[in-house]
Amino acid sequence: MFSLALLYFIKGSISVIALGTGSVILGIAVNYSLHVFNHYRHTHNIRQVITDLTMPLTVGSFTTIGGFLCLQFVKSEMLKDLGLFAAFSLVGASLCSLIFLPHLITSAEEDKRTSPPALSWIDKLAGWRPEHNKIIIGVIVLLTLVFGYTAQYVSFEPDMMRMNFMNDRLKKADTSLNKINAYSLQSVYLISTGNHLDDALLKNERATAVTEQLKQKGIVNKYSGVSSFILSKDLQKEKIRRWNTYWTTEKKQLLLASLRAEGQALKYNARAFEPFSVLLNKKYEPANDSVVSIIRKNFLDDYITETPGKASVITLVKITPQHRQLLYDAFENNTGTTVIDKQYLTGRFVEIINADFGSIALMSSILVFVVLLITYGRIELTLVSFIPMFISWIWILGIMGILGITFNIVNIIISALIFGLGDDYSLFIMDGLLQEYKTGKKNLASYKSSILLSAITTIAGLGVLIFAKHPALRSIALIAIIGILCVVVIGQLLIPFLFNFLIKNRIRHHRFPWTFSGLFKSAFAFSYFAAGSVVVALAALIFVKLYPFNRERGKLIYHTILSSFARSLMYIMPNVKKTIVNPLKEDFSTPAVIICNHSSSLDVLLAMMLHPKIILFINKRVWNLPFVGFVVRMADFFPTTENAEEGLATITERVKQGYSVVVFPEGTRSEDGTIKRFHKGAFYVAEKLQLDILPILIHGTGYALSKDDFLVKDGAVTLSFLPRIKYNDDIFGKGYTARTKSISRYFKASFEVLRKQAEQPAYYNEQLRYNYIYKGPVLEWYMRIKVRLEKNYRLFNDLLPEKGSILDIGCGYGFMPYMMHFTAPQRIITGIDYDEQKIATASHCFSKNENIRFEHADVTEYPFEAYDAIVMMDILHYLQPDQQKFVIEKCIRSIKPGGLIIIRDGNKDLGKRQRVTALTEVFSTEIFGFNKTSGKGLFFLSGSMIKEIAAAHGMECREIDETTYTSNIIFVLKHA
Repeated sequence: MFSLALLYFIKGSISVIALGTGSVILGIAVNYSLHVFNHYRHTHNIRQVITDLTMPLTVGSFTTIGGFLCLQFVKSEMLKDLGLFAAFSLVGASLCSLIFLPHLITSAEEDKRTSPPALSWIDKLAGWRPEHNKIIIGVIVLLTLVFGYTAQYVSFEPDMMRMNFMNDRLKKADTSLNKINAYSLQSVYLISTGNHLDDALLKNERATAVTEQLKQKGIVNKYSGVSSFILSKDLQKEKIRRWNTYWTTEKKQLLLASLRAEGQALKYNARAFEPFSVLLNKKYEPANDSVVSIIRKNFLDDYITETPGKASVITLVKITPQHRQLLYDAFENNTGTTVIDKQYLTGRFVEIINADFGSIALMSSILVFVVLLITYGRIELTLVSFIPMFISWIWILGIMGILGITFNIVNIIISALIFGLGDDYSLFIMDGLLQEYKTGKKNLASYKSSILLSAITTIAGLGVLIFAKHPALRSIALIAIIGILCVVVIGQLLIPFLFNFLIKNRIRHHRFPWTFSGLFKSAFAFSYFAAGSVVVALAALIFVKLYPFNRERGKLIYHTILSSFARSLMYIMPNVKKTIVNPLKEDFSTPAVIICNHSSSLDVLLAMMLHPKIILFINKRVWNLPFVGFVVRMADFFPTTENAEEGLATITERVKQGYSVVVFPEGTRSEDGTIKRFHKGAFYVAEKLQLDILPILIHGTGYALSKDDFLVKDGAVTLSFLPRIKYNDDIFGKGYTARTKSISRYFKASFEVLRKQAEQPAYYNEQLRYNYIYKGPVLEWYMRIKVRLEKNYRLFNDLLPEKGSILDIGCGYGFMPYMMHFTAPQRIITGIDYDEQKIATASHCFSKNENIRFEHADVTEYPFEAYDAIVMMDILHYLQPDQQKFVIEKCIRSIKPGGLIIIRDGNKDLGKRQRVTALTEVFSTEIFGFNKTSGKGLFFLSGSMIKEIAAAHGMECREIDETTYTSNIIFVLKHA
């Protein structure tokens, strides 16, 4: 009714066909109300239902409505009407589902229920998670390849006659009638077109001459047109000329004399031939328009069409089906006449519909993709939602190709229904996954049960047409059943599978989720590594195995190639910044045992690129790898599982040639960057071969490429050379056992200094950002801007202790607590906020561990413990003045001796700068809604008030002003 009412005001009329076919839109419209009903059944909270369903239902309806509105760009008026009717119907359905329906289904009794509903068989089926079954996923991949091949056999039915239903009796009668008069039903039309009627008549006369020739040959059975009654001016003049040429004066006189003589002999009246004489001697002129108009009006109007600047004349030709092509061939090069018949008209109509369908499918797909991209703000989530929809259509077309089902003008409308439902199903499944990832809210099972219920009802409604005898109706049922089953199966399997691959499986192991840029950069780096390994292996074969000249020279060339490849691989990754700190200009001219900490595979590349004359103690697993293993064996790298004493001879030979030995004394990679216990092998080799020990600190590789991971992150790698430790230097003890322990302590202490220098808050910016991607574009960009404005919370990191318990009041989404934890993992941080949504988001970041805790609480009621530091950042102005004083004093009572309180807020004493701060709060609370208020207004406090409270409790108050335009001042309170 809503749609029809709008159409009445917009157009005033609608195609009956569009109205009838538009009824399939009920399948999508009912889907909206089913989601509301079913989700309310699971939550018993209508406000929660509206909150949860507003985004997916609004975006889903928008994309589907936009898809139908794309029909306004087609040529078919019927499809244009269908597009408007369907779009307005879905607008009404979505508005009713979100605005009116909640008032009709809610009840006080239902709202009071807290126990979950009894699970129906649909709920149990929705709770099944088949995306974890690798066999099922493998079958889907295999079937997609098969269906992708068979999809090419799907076609569009051009003959509308095949969509008609005739029972056996009608078929026999039709066959008999065609035998009796085979050509009677085969009418072909010759349409001659000109700029005006006389031009069209002239062309029609030429076409008639050709038709007459075909009739003489037995190709045309008969024809009828206007050429016998209405002639063109040129033909009339030509006929008059021929008349006058033939009837000379002598012929006329001779004929009349002969008639009169013969008439007199037969007793005719002497004036009997006078009328004939008048006609014979009449001067003929071309017929005027009034005469032609009378003839047209009474007899020939159906054969002539005349509009300003254009006229058409039609000749009806009766022909047998087997001769029809000959008629087309005869007029193929005739530019003035067009040959058409019913089959041509039908085929052309179907061709237009087919072309429109293709263009609409493309436009709708682009629209859905763009809307998903804007909604999710990430190309990765857009592809996760869009790819299953694309694969669903591969399945649909592939199954149609196998079963021999064709598209036709009737069942093609069902494609819009399938596309709309598939779009909605994908959005709801993705929204359920994202809500669980962002806040832990488990709505996916409810959404999936709604989808199953929607699919079952839609299939039941349209599937009954499978029993219809009419082929067009039966094809609607087949495509509906196939299409809906495909979008349900693929959507419920592939979307969670891709989401798990992209995000969930990785954060479960505390790894960063994949991003498109991260996947591209990692794939590029590993592809370069694989290709380079093959090239280097060939170089090993040439210069080590087959080199016919100086063998040592060949090995040096090979080591140079290997070192250059390692360097190129490190520097071809622009997202990994490299810094080499070599204050003593170490050039490796004197062999040494190089010891490095080990936390990533990149450490090996860094060691190899230091100098061509380098050999490494390498992991046995790497030593046995194809290509890579051959590469390292040809370089005389030494497997760590072998006894160093047994390999001394090989190592000694390499050292004599000027090679240094790289050893990772930890023996394995560290997962958290902490340096493990040093083994004695490196120090044993140094002692036996009387080699210096060269410590090189490697920082940042464990982050850039973590252990057992393939994601190359945007890291910063630092190589820091420490001074050589001479083999005869007793400062670190005598004997390799003592030197192992003392050098280990020296190395770890030096690394800790480097770590503190490098791991400032800016170092962890990307790690913090990865915790908030895929949680909505607004939150992600808010985090980026907020952290940038806060300069990565550098000042707070400098002020807060590196150890101890810290309370962050008004922690919001948890940006600062996580950043403070990254820079100092021994900080035990508790964040509280009265915005439950923010706390839920902060609590579900993958970096959260036992040292970070978030609670939803009101600061005025929250039971404080004893803390080493308390932070209140931009929170006090949300409280009333008496509450502000109460909270500050509460913090003072809860601070440990030697602890500190950090308050940042707008200082109303600063006048003009305070007005800027107040304006920013208006944007934050009222326009963008980033922060909630109590509804009682904002109360900015005075800096003098904070100082007075601090003095009253015997605390020092230090003021830090780092802003220019705002009044946000930092007050640091410490016990005097």
